Amino acid sequence: MKLTKFMANNFQIDVTNLAQLEQYEKMGWDVSEFKAPLLAQAKVQQAAREGKIAADDNALSNPVNLERLAPYLAAPRDPGCLLIQDMLKIMLVGKKEKLQSYSAAPLVYAAVVQANRSLWQPGTAQFLPAVLVFAADDAHRNDVMWLNNLAAEIKRLKNSAEIPQDMLQLVGSLRDDKSDFCYKIGASVAGDADAWCATYKFSSQSQLPGKCLPSIGIVPFLLKSPPAQGGSIGTNFVPIPAKFYN
Repeated sequence: MKLTKFMANNFQIDVTNLAQLEQYEKMGWDVSEFKAPLLAQAKVQQAAREGKIAADDNALSNPVNLERLAPYLAAPRDPGCLLIQDMLKIMLVGKKEKLQSYSAAPLVYAAVVQANRSLWQPGTAQFLPAVLVFAADDAHRNDVMWLNNLAAEIKRLKNSAEIPQDMLQLVGSLRDDKSDFCYKIGASVAGDADAWCATYKFSSQSQLPGKCLPSIGIVPFLLKSPPAQGGSIGTNFVPIPAKFYN
């Protein structure tokens, strides 16, 4: 039998307690909806402890469930799906154009390289900056561990004396706190992936689950059009409403 939020509330089951969920799993319950994000978070935390990815000391425990986005990962997606309809409901003009754009846009996961400290704590501030990495190719755009490892490597290069030739421009911009950029990540770091690093300002923390960055360091977006070298990601990134993955 599948454990639902309603049943968990009625039975007073703590769905953030992995040990308790595993007890119910042994009893024959399907707890995958709640167990998967906890395992993913534990994997990332372990990687951070081992130095494989970067951890942020300011981060508040804020788990999310990216598996809930599985029905929307493939593009083009059904224009009538809940995600698209929810994203369009507050728009008064341009709905037809946005409907086509959002339906065709790939859903990408962006990993945090660095971010304004306030973004790691609940708040309602507007236009706080972050530096994100993401991939436009199908093989990597939803690979959480790969993206977090990539973010950690970019962060390491920021403070390194030895910078690969194909990363000089990106790292130079990264070291300038006032820069606004979008660069393709060099093959010396990203291999054959179509990977990018860009600055981004969250229009409001209220867009985020729990009003702060997820502790896993991943934020999902629709990528409306291919990124441009040296430009700005700007409105190309459309945030996925938090209720679809929290």
